Amino acid sequence: MFVTTVAAGVLLAGNALAGGPDRLKSMQTEYVRNPNQKAPRAYHFGSQGPGGIFTNHGSHTNRLVPVYTFGRKVDLASVSGVHSRYRDPRRVEKAYGFLPANTVNPEAEYADQSDLYKIQKDAIDRGLKHLFIVWFDGTDWQTQQAAAVVKTGRIYTEGKGSGLIFQDYTAQGSAQYGYVVTSPTHDQNRPNVDTQTVQIPKASLGGGYDALIAGPSPWQLGRFGNQAPGYFKGQSASPGDRRGVEKVGRVLHAYTDSSQSAGEMISGVKSYNNGLNVADDGRLIPTLFHELEQKSWKLGTVTSVPFDHASPAGMYAQNVYRDDYQDLAREMLGLKSIVQEVRGVASKRGLDVVMGTGYGINTSERSLAAQGKNGVPGSLYITAADLKSIDVRHGGQYVVVHTEAGKNGSLALQGAAVQAARASQRLFGFFGRDGLDHLPYQTADGGYDPAPGMGRGGKPGEAEVYAPADRLEQPTLAQMSRAAIQVLAANPDQPFALFIEAGDVDFALHANNLDNAIGAVLSGEEAVRVVIDWVEQHSNWDESALIVSSDHGHYLVIDNLAALAGKK
Repeated sequence: MFVTTVAAGVLLAGNALAGGPDRLKSMQTEYVRNPNQKAPRAYHFGSQGPGGIFTNHGSHTNRLVPVYTFGRKVDLASVSGVHSRYRDPRRVEKAYGFLPANTVNPEAEYADQSDLYKIQKDAIDRGLKHLFIVWFDGTDWQTQQAAAVVKTGRIYTEGKGSGLIFQDYTAQGSAQYGYVVTSPTHDQNRPNVDTQTVQIPKASLGGGYDALIAGPSPWQLGRFGNQAPGYFKGQSASPGDRRGVEKVGRVLHAYTDSSQSAGEMISGVKSYNNGLNVADDGRLIPTLFHELEQKSWKLGTVTSVPFDHASPAGMYAQNVYRDDYQDLAREMLGLKSIVQEVRGVASKRGLDVVMGTGYGINTSERSLAAQGKNGVPGSLYITAADLKSIDVRHGGQYVVVHTEAGKNGSLALQGAAVQAARASQRLFGFFGRDGLDHLPYQTADGGYDPAPGMGRGGKPGEAEVYAPADRLEQPTLAQMSRAAIQVLAANPDQPFALFIEAGDVDFALHANNLDNAIGAVLSGEEAVRVVIDWVEQHSNWDESALIVSSDHGHYLVIDNLAALAGKK
């Protein structure tokens, strides 16, 4: 069966690195110091195989992504196994807009990421009152396996695994597990943010999923997997990778980006990479959050990266280009954006809670150009004028809290949440600082001392260093999640939906930094624990549901699992 019901109890292990001293930081530091040396390692990134260089790929892959669901109204089995759309060519064609080569699989157990919209919508139609989505951006099965093994010292090589709370928690017998295809319709696009139109070039690589290469499950390669490892690199494949795929008589498929992936999960519609809820033909796609807004649900997004980054923005905003941040902020916060101006659609109400980083980060020449003709120099992720206009102190609808020098960010956020909840106001949390566009990494051993990752151009990068002020002034993802729930649940009779993203997992994996990535997974795990605690104390798994998943994977390959586990 594709979907499994979890029978194990909750594992309450801490975040201490199994095996003693900070082994993972030592490994990561050594691998980055000599990335081009061919040598055996515990792990590497890319298609080069064990014993080669450290990395030949720093972007996404087309791997299957795990899904964990909790709640009796969520039915993962309805879109997987014998109900998988990948068994039916007509349903595959409907998802992509064309029939991708080598994608139909009569034995497919996996679902499609767009099917997650259906199970959420069905749960709501059956009376769900509280919907939680926790999104581990960039996290595939291999990354979760590494995090669980490093955390506990226990090894597993297939299946759901154990060691992380979302792997072990039963939700009173309602927990289910599966995995999905995340591929887009196309990789290339030509967006115009000023006219909000887009063109898909004929040369664009189409999406799809070839189980004979990529495998029937996240832990299994297909028959041609070892001969064509470059398949996972999709549009980033090298000439050698492409030859390997061609040699076995198959074709490449595009891997997704975060904006398209988040959008299809919350709308049920696949589209091109780098757009947000805009179809290949330019149609604006409504999301589940828009539907819930019409039903008077409260809505919120929380992330450890910029608040209007691809995934949280994908819950609500519509734009042909994911980097048009200032307009994405306007949509998320209920202000008039370019989409309303040029497409003639009504302004949105805005989310009730929006939290993330981006504070103190200003436009560059390149990022300002991405904002289009209405771009404003200065603050990149929200203009100074827009930030002032939403603040309740200036007649707006949001209690605004942001990074302040020397001020405890967690306490400031807590105070703002209390104010917003008591006064039935909205909450906007804006954290980070210049040079730090994500929350500080609490690395694999629980410390805040990151190892270095790979930098630009495939060269070794520098490790991030945090001053004591960074720890003081920035809340954690779990604290942000708790504050968001406090505001959204202030009226017990009003249903709500909350999206929580551990977005910094993706940032770490782009840098081929497993130490930071595992730390980000463990930080996200604490946010999952916040959700579970709230449901157990204030609700139940009949009226609440939690979905834990991701948008895509990276190309982490574990060569020595025992070394990660701290075993000789």
